Amino acid sequence: MIVHELTDIEHLFTEQLQEGYYVIRETYQNVLVEPEDGDTIRQVDAGTEEVVTIVFDPGDEYSLICLDTYTFADGIPSLAELKETIAAEYDVFVNDRWAAPSL
Repeated sequence: MIVHELTDIEHLFTEQLQEGYYVIRETYQNVLVEPEDGDTIRQVDAGTEEVVTIVFDPGDEYSLICLDTYTFADGIPSLAELKETIAAEYDVFVNDRWAAPSL
């Protein structure tokens, strides 16, 4: 069984997002837990994992909307690359230069 322990949480692009949108980066330490003899267990470091989640809060109580989640096993890309990736899919940034193309 793999256990994911949240070790860090950070809000990204806070000053650059439209009102109600949040980009949250979470870092998890992964540990493989295996039973051994009797009542003992063995824990093996399984690396870290970074998760970036885009959330919208429409302002209603208890109604956050998860727009997307990105998972990175080898660390997140640069903030510029991450911003470009998000902007290609979602129109969440205040600056029009990063806006997603309209359909």
